[in-house]
Amino acid sequence: MRLAFLGPAGTYAEAAARLYAPDAELVPARTFTAAAQAVEDGEADEAVCAIENALEGPVAETLAILVQDDLALHINAEIVLDIRHALVGLPGLDLATVPVVYSHPQALAQCRRRLSELVPAAEPVAALSTAAAIEAAMAEPGTIAVGNQRAAELYDAHCYEEDIADLPNNQTRFIVLARSEQPASGDDKTSLVFTMAHDRPGSLVEVLQPFADRSINMTKIESRPTGRQLGTYFFFADVEGHQQEPEVAAAITEARPHTQWLHVLGSYPRWTGNDA
Repeated sequence: MRLAFLGPAGTYAEAAARLYAPDAELVPARTFTAAAQAVEDGEADEAVCAIENALEGPVAETLAILVQDDLALHINAEIVLDIRHALVGLPGLDLATVPVVYSHPQALAQCRRRLSELVPAAEPVAALSTAAAIEAAMAEPGTIAVGNQRAAELYDAHCYEEDIADLPNNQTRFIVLARSEQPASGDDKTSLVFTMAHDRPGSLVEVLQPFADRSINMTKIESRPTGRQLGTYFFFADVEGHQQEPEVAAAITEARPHTQWLHVLGSYPRWTGNDA
């Protein structure tokens, strides 16, 4: 299997891809959008994309992929990865005077407070990935980067601090996008996205009530601006169960007329890999 991921080697997306499919042929991409496009273009069979972080919330780029009207991909798996951000760069730096710290915007946000303590003079500069950030820091003497230990080893970087997230228990949830759909496993989630048909009191309740009436647990709901008009939103929801299960299918059918647009993003096995 060819598995696209946000590259280069050493990113958290690569770690998630290796955890999901250790024997896959890994296909690096410059962005999550490019990884998904590789699947649509037949250059990869599946793509691993980060969708939310425990500290910083949703990954906007991946959500933007999921709301495309012509999206031909389905979510068919999830991976939850423990995140340990390290502060790395060339050896011998005086952290108090480092002028620039590179990393992916999500990583910079997850370490905002600790970076202000460790590298108080550093300006945060966005990179396409944490691994690309380490590449940049190693090529620009005097700068530093936030990345993971494996990437630091790959690029012969010195590790100044091993875990600099602002809060403990930092995890990122990744999804796997593919053209195929997953059959029911007996322990599944179904992901949905919808927009509201009416802007009036109780309209969101009307969409969610069919799931509550059937005791279907909703494990996540969040809204994101549609980008089309101020005050209009996409709602992303995860519910327990598979879309082929009669109760879940009935709830979706009943909810649909109360939306302007509803798309089932996929049903897939619930991640249990970190439970042991």
